[in-house]
Amino acid sequence: MVNTQQLSKQLIALAILTSSTLTFALDNDLQSQLNIEADTAYFDQKTGTAIYEGNVTVSQGSILISADYLKVTSTLDTKQFNQLDATGSPAKFSQQIDADGNKIISHGDKILYRTVDAILELNGQSYVNLKGDEIKADFIQYMIDKGTFTARKNNSGRVNMTLTPQTKEAQ
Repeated sequence: MVNTQQLSKQLIALAILTSSTLTFALDNDLQSQLNIEADTAYFDQKTGTAIYEGNVTVSQGSILISADYLKVTSTLDTKQFNQLDATGSPAKFSQQIDADGNKIISHGDKILYRTVDAILELNGQSYVNLKGDEIKADFIQYMIDKGTFTARKNNSGRVNMTLTPQTKEAQ
């Protein structure tokens, strides 16, 4: 049975987090060149899929990803990549979110980054730090363009959030 009082508290905390840190990614990141380094690489032109394994690093503008394994999926008609699937222990994602140099820093066992939708999903021991606010959960979804989060625990335990009070200059 759902504890509505506890759910209400979590939703209020999430609303405070997203309203106090509503931010957007840098506009030019997705227009920047995608650079990938790894120990091994495989590319299938027919499916538009590339697989990278071993000490994988990705950079695109201010976006940085590190993982043990990365699958890049591209659309066949445009040859533009539209999804990055990364796994690691942990896989890491960071991105500068504003002109002041603030970054989102995150990690999880699995990362799904859908570039077309600007959605970042973290699965398994997931963590996000944004301007000092932290979220820990089994699953975290960050809608980059909207600056909103969804978090949940899939197993035992609960979502853990730590919110940093805003300074008077930031208000």
